[in-house]
Amino acid sequence: MNAVVAMLLTAALCIAPPSALSGQKHAGGVQKAVGSVEWADPAGDINPINTSSGTEPGFDIVKLALASDGTALKVTATLSGPPKGTFASDVVKIYIDMDNNAATGYQTFWGHTPGFELRGALNLCIEYDNGGSACAGGMTGAKVKNFFSTLKMGKFVGSSTNTESIFPPFREPKGTVQGAVVSATVSYKDLGVKPGQTIRVVAVESNGPSDETAEFPVVLLTLK
Repeated sequence: MNAVVAMLLTAALCIAPPSALSGQKHAGGVQKAVGSVEWADPAGDINPINTSSGTEPGFDIVKLALASDGTALKVTATLSGPPKGTFASDVVKIYIDMDNNAATGYQTFWGHTPGFELRGALNLCIEYDNGGSACAGGMTGAKVKNFFSTLKMGKFVGSSTNTESIFPPFREPKGTVQGAVVSATVSYKDLGVKPGQTIRVVAVESNGPSDETAEFPVVLLTLK
């Protein structure tokens, strides 16, 4: 592959019935769901992606769903339209509290929601016509050939309970981008969970508002 220059990213208690749950983003409170959960999100509430070569279109989520099937957890983000840019980045961040205990684990980016052991990032990735690919950043002098996704999962480590800067991934399963729908799946084995287990989850729209309103409601999700 010819040498290319990578562009660097410079910015980077309401109780619902125990069933598949639908709701609006920013509804607040703690929700409960069994098996799956789905949220709607208004279009247009995003920021552009700032790069060293200018701005790229942000990924605007209009629907987000988490679904378990007894063996795996699937994350699906529906965007306001198919991706148009040439810059790869994460679409949504997922924080998982394995033991449903806010007193143990790490905090989300804004610091007001503590207690998470795992963090995931659903990335919209790009394949280029020169044979290269990227899941963060982009390549100059190359044209977009195809899109795909990955779900990067890792454990928080380090001495501080108020940081997410140290995040070594342990799995990056490959998913799909079909039109405006970005999805990927991670197995229970890789997550370290089992059927019937209840996990606490917070999802954050990656290109959303630059404050805690980018977060979807906290959900206690009981896995199938």
